Amino acid sequence: MVKGVAAPLGDGPDLKETLVALKVDLDSQRTPLDNGLVLLVSENHKLPLVSLNAYVLAGQDQNPAELPGLAAMTARMLDEGTRKFDYQEIAEQLEGVGGALGIFSQRELSGVNLHLKTEDLDLGLELLAEMVCRPVFPGQRLELEREKVLNHLRAAQDDPATVAADLFNQVIYRRTPLQYPSLGIPESVERMKVKDLVRFHSSRWGPAGTIIVVTGDVSAADIRERVEARFGTWTNPRLERDVLPTIPKQDCRLSETAVMDKEQVHILVGHLGVLRKNPDHHVLQVLDVILGAGPGFTSRIPRRLRDEQGLAYSTYSDISSSGGLYPGRFAAYICTSPENRETALRGLMSEIVDLVEQGITDEELQTAQDYLTGSFVFDVQSNAMVARFLLSVELFDLGADYLDRYADRIRSVTRADVERVARLYLDTVNYTTIIVGPETQG
Repeated sequence: MVKGVAAPLGDGPDLKETLVALKVDLDSQRTPLDNGLVLLVSENHKLPLVSLNAYVLAGQDQNPAELPGLAAMTARMLDEGTRKFDYQEIAEQLEGVGGALGIFSQRELSGVNLHLKTEDLDLGLELLAEMVCRPVFPGQRLELEREKVLNHLRAAQDDPATVAADLFNQVIYRRTPLQYPSLGIPESVERMKVKDLVRFHSSRWGPAGTIIVVTGDVSAADIRERVEARFGTWTNPRLERDVLPTIPKQDCRLSETAVMDKEQVHILVGHLGVLRKNPDHHVLQVLDVILGAGPGFTSRIPRRLRDEQGLAYSTYSDISSSGGLYPGRFAAYICTSPENRETALRGLMSEIVDLVEQGITDEELQTAQDYLTGSFVFDVQSNAMVARFLLSVELFDLGADYLDRYADRIRSVTRADVERVARLYLDTVNYTTIIVGPETQG
């Protein structure tokens, strides 16, 4: 079990025809239960497999100020014991049917993913309901999980790319729960007690903040009855959810440097990003592919800094993909050798400034549109991927016909659109620079 935290098709058929050719059917049904839980179902009868997914609006954003990582620890303990099953019984039942379990907690959500054969649907729903609704957080298992998390955090502090990302978030999301790593910090993890997990679950996990997504070889009508039987009586009158205040965008240039005795230098440049519901989302996707989020041959930063100038081991930029219920980040990254540190940093900023001030070409626009319309279909090929897609449709009000409209929206983006959003959303004056690597000589 896992606890955590696309190539173009070219100018062939349109997106809907491509989905048919790949036998991808995303017709779904939405059913709100009386207790506030929302059920989304998408049938796919190609294989006798089913994906059961519980998404709860109880992520990193709900962490109390004094206990960063509490949401993640609460989620990680869901399979460590429930009122009906202990951790060993959960593991044995899943292993006995060849099921796969994933547990996650991230910025806005926590949850459980189960993947099983259709014949084991009832077992999967029972285990899912137990873990989501009735965990007991046994103390001995918490001590074991605490040590796993602490080991993970220690290892992360030896990874310069992770250190750079953590420093970047500290600046971008300062004075909010989002400034810390999802798993928390060692001091807070050490302090967590069973009562903290119980309190968090009882106040943050409830049907009104939960979305169940079922995809695969199921009948929508049948699965509604089965989910209603397992989750319909779940109530939580104490449910509450913190709403973070508006996160301010920085109004000055900031920088942080961390010295680590490593062979490469890791550089991040950027600032607060945008919400997923931003009306310019599709234009920003095109911008990302042109600047740094696509393959090297389509994106300026990888092509020029890595392939042509040899300055980078790896490099990218992105603003659109991190947006969610809270603003994401605009981040441009480059990993380079210590002797190329200043040249790489200047090159990274030069590419951003050049796009903002000089704009793009018709060829760049066409290539980015081809890439996005061609690769998007590969995001919805498996039951698990369909579940994540349906979750996005639900959370961000994308509409049931989002797939049908996607290609047209991307194709409608103009050069003027991309140049407008570059000037509007990429700040080349007030931004943060993070540098992690060996100390410079001289």
